[in-house]
Order: sequence, then structure tokens, then C-alpha cells
Amino acid sequence: MDKIENQGFYGTPTASIDWCELNYIYSPYIAEFYNTFSSLIISAFGIYGIWIMMPNINTGVEKEHIKILKELDVRNKVILSYISLIVVGVGSAFYHATLLYQNQLFDELPMIYTALIMLYIMVTVGEEKTKKGFKGGVLGNSLLRHLLPYLLIAYGLFVTITILVIQDQPKILQVSFGALVFYVVFHSIYLINKKKPDGIPSNPDSYLYKYAFVSMLVGFTCWVVERYFCRNGKTFGFQLHAFWHFFTGMSTYVWTQFLICKLLEAKHYCVGIKHTLGLPRIHAIKRF
Repeated sequence: MDKIENQGFYGTPTASIDWCELNYIYSPYIAEFYNTFSSLIISAFGIYGIWIMMPNINTGVEKEHIKILKELDVRNKVILSYISLIVVGVGSAFYHATLLYQNQLFDELPMIYTALIMLYIMVTVGEEKTKKGFKGGVLGNSLLRHLLPYLLIAYGLFVTITILVIQDQPKILQVSFGALVFYVVFHSIYLINKKKPDGIPSNPDSYLYKYAFVSMLVGFTCWVVERYFCRNGKTFGFQLHAFWHFFTGMSTYVWTQFLICKLLEAKHYCVGIKHTLGLPRIHAIKRF
């Protein structure tokens, strides 16, 4: 990369990756201007996700949808997923604004935790808790199902400790996060192809999956292209890492809508879909 660096308020960058964008061009307090503010778009998707979960600001079918999610003990899981997405955006903004290693961790570790939350929700789709344990779902009442929360926590702790001990190795995050995304992608395909409950009409699960997957793929392509073709602060005239933020934030928001769709379907609910500025939001219609 042919970069001409400016000195800013936070001094020499200590992060293991200094991205394509030129540093401290617009302000001595913001190292990477576009990457910093595009990070907040990630949080905006999370905020919107929580907003559509609030019963006091929604009416009609949306309000009834929230009531159903609460009765099914799904609403809090969804809100937790969106809170973690907000944290990812805030951490990313701090990282790109300062390029300090401690703030890089504030960006990277919440990415792992968010993926783990989504993975847990995904694996528990279709299950019911009984006096004897768990019924239904992909793991049933197996030992693995009972150990699942502890295994995911252990994975998160292992990655966290490894990144803290072995610094300046971004591939640790890339491999550990990539493995989680890989599993989420293929388990989503499994959920789509799994035999649906009798009597269920067509649900928008496949559409939501394609929407989320394509968004993630476009974002990842922007990430890779920038890493290889950055020249003097831009890639073909664009700040592609900012596009990575936008598309991955959107992908995570839509993927959560996909999970809600599958959770409702497993409980024998039909699902409708609406769009706001092209962004889908689903709602339960009726039980069948």
C-alpha cells in the first residue's frame, strides 16, 4: 500500500491492522474518517432491530408480532442479538478512530460474541424445554445440547485469551470468526431444507437467507478487494472498508430476521414480510 501518514492525537497506531484509508485527513481526533462513521451504520442496524421490537412504538400486526415473540420467549434473544450488533459498531468506531490495539479488541471480540449468540439461537430453533430436558431442535435432548452453552462460552473465552496473549496476529480473529460464519451459513441452509410443519404455507425464509447471504458476500468482497488493491488511501476511488461495514451490518440484521422467521415457523406461525427503505422486517400473522 502506498500510504502517506499524518500524525494524530492518539500517536503512532498500535493496532495490528492499519486499513487502506489515509489517517487523520479530516481531523486530528479521527484516524480513519470514513471507516469510523460507517462503523456507526452497523450500530444503526442494531438500533433499528431493537426499535421494531418495542411494543409502545408499534401498532397493528407489528405490535401483535412483538406480543407473540414475548410469549414464545424469543423477544429477549432477538434484542440481545441486536444489542451485540450495536456494540460491534461502537467498538469498530473506536478502533478506526484511534487505531489503538485495545480498541481493536473492542471491535473484534464483540464480533465473535455476536456470532456465538446467533449460532446458539440458530441451533435451538424448533426445540421445547421440558421437565426431562429438551425436545425437538437439531440436537434434541442429547448431551451435546446440554453442553452447548458451556461449549460456546469456552470457545469465546479461548478466542479472547488467545487474542490477548498472541497479539499482532489478525488471522486468529479472521479464522475463528470465519469458522462461526461458515457454520451459520450452512446451518441456515439446513433449516431452509428441513421438512416444514404440516400445513404451513410458503414463508419468506429462503428470501431472507439470500438477502443476508448476498449482503455478507458483497461486504466480504469489498474487504478482500481493498486488502489487495489499495493505493494511496483508496481502492479504485472508493473506501471499500466502509462498504464492508454497511453490508455486514445489514446482513446481520436480516439474518436475525431469518432466525425469527424460523423460530416462528417451528411454533406453527405463518410469517408476513414488509420493507422499509428496502430493509425487510417480518411479523407473525396467525397460527396454523
